[in-house]
Amino acid sequence: MTSLHLPSLSLLPPAATRTPAWLLLLVLLALACYLGARIGIALPHLGTEISLIWPPTGIALAALVRWGPGVWPGIWAGAFAIALWSGLPLWVALALASGNTAGPTIAALFLRQLGLHPALDRRQDLLQWVAIGVGAGMLVAATNSVFWLAVAGLLPSENLLQSWLYRWMGDAVGVLVVGVPLLTLSRATLKRKLGDWRWLAAGLLVAVALVSGMLAFALSGPDPGTLSPLIFLPHLLLCWLALRSGICVASIGALLLSAGAALATARGHGPFLDGDTAHRLALLWGYVCTLAAIPLLVAALIGELAANEARWQLALDGSRIGVGEWDVRSGRITCSRGWLAMLGYAESEFAQDIAALLSYIHPDDRPLVLQAAQRRRDDSSRDAALECRVLRKDGRWMWFEVQAQVAERAFHGAPLRVVGTASDISERRASQVSRQLAASLFEHLHEGLLITDPQLRVLDANPAFTQITGHRRDEMIGTVPALLRPVSPAPSVISEQRLAMLASVKASGAWRGEVVERGRDGKPCTLAVTISAVRDRAGEVMQYVIAISDITQARLQLEQLERQAHFDELTRLPNRVRLMHMLREALAASEREGFLLTVCSLDLDHFKRVNDRYGHEAGDHLLQELSRRLQHAVRPKDGPECEVARLGGDEFAFLLRTRTLEQSRLTVESLVRELLEPYRLGVAAGPVVVTASVGATVYPIDRADPETLLRHADHAMYGAKQAGRNGYEFFDAEHDRRTEQRFEAQARVQHAFEARQFCLYYQPKVDMRNGNVQGVEALLRWKHPQLGVLAPAHFLPLIEHTDLGTSVGDWVLQQGIEQLAYWLRMGLDFSVSINVSARHLQEPGFGARLAGLLSRHAPPVAQRLVIEVLETAALVDVDHTCRLMDECRDIGVRFALDDFGTGYSTLTYLKRLPLDLLKIDRSFVHNMLNDSQDLAIVEGVIGLSRTFACSVVAEGVENRAQAQRLIEIGCDVGQGNGIAPPMPAEEVARWVQGYRGHIDAATSGALAVAL
Repeated sequence: MTSLHLPSLSLLPPAATRTPAWLLLLVLLALACYLGARIGIALPHLGTEISLIWPPTGIALAALVRWGPGVWPGIWAGAFAIALWSGLPLWVALALASGNTAGPTIAALFLRQLGLHPALDRRQDLLQWVAIGVGAGMLVAATNSVFWLAVAGLLPSENLLQSWLYRWMGDAVGVLVVGVPLLTLSRATLKRKLGDWRWLAAGLLVAVALVSGMLAFALSGPDPGTLSPLIFLPHLLLCWLALRSGICVASIGALLLSAGAALATARGHGPFLDGDTAHRLALLWGYVCTLAAIPLLVAALIGELAANEARWQLALDGSRIGVGEWDVRSGRITCSRGWLAMLGYAESEFAQDIAALLSYIHPDDRPLVLQAAQRRRDDSSRDAALECRVLRKDGRWMWFEVQAQVAERAFHGAPLRVVGTASDISERRASQVSRQLAASLFEHLHEGLLITDPQLRVLDANPAFTQITGHRRDEMIGTVPALLRPVSPAPSVISEQRLAMLASVKASGAWRGEVVERGRDGKPCTLAVTISAVRDRAGEVMQYVIAISDITQARLQLEQLERQAHFDELTRLPNRVRLMHMLREALAASEREGFLLTVCSLDLDHFKRVNDRYGHEAGDHLLQELSRRLQHAVRPKDGPECEVARLGGDEFAFLLRTRTLEQSRLTVESLVRELLEPYRLGVAAGPVVVTASVGATVYPIDRADPETLLRHADHAMYGAKQAGRNGYEFFDAEHDRRTEQRFEAQARVQHAFEARQFCLYYQPKVDMRNGNVQGVEALLRWKHPQLGVLAPAHFLPLIEHTDLGTSVGDWVLQQGIEQLAYWLRMGLDFSVSINVSARHLQEPGFGARLAGLLSRHAPPVAQRLVIEVLETAALVDVDHTCRLMDECRDIGVRFALDDFGTGYSTLTYLKRLPLDLLKIDRSFVHNMLNDSQDLAIVEGVIGLSRTFACSVVAEGVENRAQAQRLIEIGCDVGQGNGIAPPMPAEEVARWVQGYRGHIDAATSGALAVAL
């Protein structure tokens, strides 16, 4: 049983809404009630108080329902003004005003609580309006009025019931005739019902109804025989007006007709003149009530139908079902709002007939639609369904399932109207395509697929799965496949993997990995397995999907590639890549465990001779036997652990884990002895003896990275080879450091040469007897950015046996020849001596390059050029040197033998060399005055020069005594700092022009000597 809750008793609006607009509304309501009462009194009434229609009650109830109970002060003010205007005592007026306000206010509170629609478009709204507004509310107002008038003695007691009934009727008719149009009147309603020229038809209907009512009252008299049929025409017109324009316009028409009927009756016209006043008012009340009731009943019926249609339309829209109607005779098609919304069209944009509809149908589906339309024209055809694609406004195609049914037929059975429903099946079609694709993939996929239930029982398997595993599909259905069954409880790698797989599947619903399974034929195969759970919306597992791929061949190929990438094919030993990995691990273990790691590099001695003499097959046998011997030799039972690898060719490496350096040395020494044992290679010559050279370095004494350790072992191995082979050598870090420093120094010299930091200084050679300048010797200098000018002794030894030394020698020749040519053009007539190293002199094409440099200048340049070679350089290859000197002498170049007496040459070799000059080494000249042996050597060299018809030059002349003694023993030409130090080329000409035959002491300044 539903309980009715009384509305709130707060009859005033919140203080925030009590604005001037609200006060103005109250004033207007009071004025409307007062004027409505004046109009009601003007209408036919009983006595002086009871009117046919009492408009204030209709105005009050409509205002209270629309704007809320808060407007009651305006209603009360109007009722109080009416009571005072009627001449009632003040206290009676106050009582009447309060009662007449309380009745509509209480009714409005209940109507608003019940959710009354102001449009009165539902049957329940009509019942609530009549029962509460017309019935209860007006009964309260009528009872209040009769009670206070009786108390005041203004109403006879015998007329109380009749007066109460008449007052209630007047109030009730006022609510029906005046309250209904005021309640339903709104701007939106007028725009919807009267907009777009619809007001013209509505106005015409109202006018016709008024005219017909006027004629009916004019033509009818009090005699029943004179009643005009036109009296009922307004009712029909009001029904039509309610159907067309709604309750608001129809109620206004009813109000106008009611007012006209009341005025006509008051003026003595119409059919309601017979009998006494009460009888006439009763008839008039009945006529007015029927006029007011017809729009209410029609509007409620239409509202119910519209609501039902809206609910069905909403249901269709929510279910995404469109409705279309085809008028077979005219061909016109009408589509529902929901169908148009699904397609994105407005009503005016979509097809209006069957011919236009075909343009929206997919070309592939048009024949099917035409065939279905033709069957609908046949009266013997049954209802049918079809699926077709319809073009959306955005250019996409939508799939619809259309159900066509004949809704109306002609008398002979031919269809007149066909109704069709269209359901959007785009998602279903897409799902079908997806399912078909999935089914096709399931059948034709090269991967094996298995579907199981949550208990891992097989539901389905594709052909690829049966082909890979060898198990038939019908055998597996309903069983747990061997792949997912736990193995024996005995611990193993396979059992642990299987348990981990099942645990992962149960915990997370997924697993991926590789397993080794045996097929039906018993052969093992490697499978790549992926297990995935399929869950429902609640997260519960519905199925498991197992995908497998046979990767046996791929795994074998991968293992082969790994072997090729990390192991030597001939010996099956690890290669360099694998060795570096093992070396890194061994270094980490050495740091962790504290043992010594000896990195060894081994190379066979003269392995090429074995291949050349016995063939490559014998060489391969030797390497295989060597690898086996290495693995056994370096792993004695109680000896250190080791790893062996082949680096390439006949190069091997192995790692020794030892505790002391002595243990490392003894192990390497034992290995070298083991390798001396003869090798049986299956050749006719019998066993072959092959030796090996081993280099080693020890970590962490040699604390280097893996690459560097192996390189250090290589360096030590090459040292063992240079020491005579068939031995071993441990890496000397200090020696390597010096070698690296030498390389770095050579790099700095290379950079200096490329940066043009080299230059030539020139030291004069003079005839000490007569003071003439005989020539200059070109001396190489390095202008170092930080260290200043450096002599050749600081850098030439680093490069004299390298290609850089040859390049520098070529540059010195070019610079010296060009400078000589320049001085000759200046008028200076002397020679230029240029030193050539042994490697430079032995370079192929030296003579040709020298001739090319001289060919750029006039012939006197070649005749003034002297090539100085060291005694040791000249005797490297005497035959080649003699040929080269003869070749150069043919173009005018002369040769001098520098530092004569410091080498180990014999007079026989000296006799063969075509020399022009001999230079006495400064070491003999420096001590000849104090050392009789040095003096004897100097005198011997001078004597040899005369014997071989050569000129002689003394180096290192530092003072006058040395010069005097040299002149006395037959050497006139000297060179040294006592004469002049080496100087830049730009200073030579000035020095030559200023030279006056002086010899300067090396330590005390100039010391003139008259020569």
